[in-house]
Amino acid sequence: MKDKKLIMPIVILSAVMLLGLPSTAKASEPGDVVVMVTEVVEAGIVGDQQQVAFWWRGDASPQWTESDRVVLDALQEAGVGAVRPTQVNISRIYRRPGLSTTNAAQLGSLLNGRRVLVGEIQYRPLPPVAPLGLRGVEVRAEVELVPAGDTEGVSLNRFSLRRQVYGDDLHDLLDDARYEAGTALGEVMGHSLQRVRGEVGRIDNEGLVAIRNVERAENLELLKRRLVEIDGVDRIVERWASDGVIALELETSGGEGMGEYALRVLENHSFDEFYIQRIEQPLADGMAEFWIEPRAGGF
Repeated sequence: MKDKKLIMPIVILSAVMLLGLPSTAKASEPGDVVVMVTEVVEAGIVGDQQQVAFWWRGDASPQWTESDRVVLDALQEAGVGAVRPTQVNISRIYRRPGLSTTNAAQLGSLLNGRRVLVGEIQYRPLPPVAPLGLRGVEVRAEVELVPAGDTEGVSLNRFSLRRQVYGDDLHDLLDDARYEAGTALGEVMGHSLQRVRGEVGRIDNEGLVAIRNVERAENLELLKRRLVEIDGVDRIVERWASDGVIALELETSGGEGMGEYALRVLENHSFDEFYIQRIEQPLADGMAEFWIEPRAGGF
């Protein structure tokens, strides 16, 4: 990148974990992701017309966009296997940009993926910056991670990004913006997937409980305090944290089944500040999962 180029993060990349779980997903390898993101380059960057590109638009080999390539490379760096089909055998009814989450989920299943990243990355020119004379490109990304094969296309994660880059040449800035957006999306999605799979300092997920939608430290403390009040629960250890998810380990001395008993107590406890609900089909094998929802006036 040239010295005069500036990269300005406008909104920090965020991932919001939603209550949605795979029902009919199938995979070749755990963590395989099909990237089905539409790239939109607005007029004024590389021409006078808006350019819309998506790799599944042809009927032969995939026509990867530059945004795709960066995201795929970033996923690989994060240790997440991305599906890279060599042939595109997709019905013409799906061969269009801006796929719905439902359609993307079905296509992901056909491509033998486990999850699908679907959405749009948009690039638009910015007015020159006076008195420096720098030009700018803004990138906005709104994408969702859905389970392949899910008939409703319910989101597992939602990722949002907005950044601006400045420099002398719009063509170079477009390349920079693609790199910034694709790398950030690939890294945070890879990070989230690895965390959900419990592959941070542990061989498996046994003995862990994931608390989702954790937005207030006070709520987490109330939940932990209730757990340690149970006879036989000695200590609660925070093993790892990801966007909106906290993984706790219950250290118990009450014999076999004590951990499950404690979770049933937690499930049936009524908190004034929030509701708590157990997820019946946890995303990670061996890990109990709960969703917390703040009550009205609980903030």
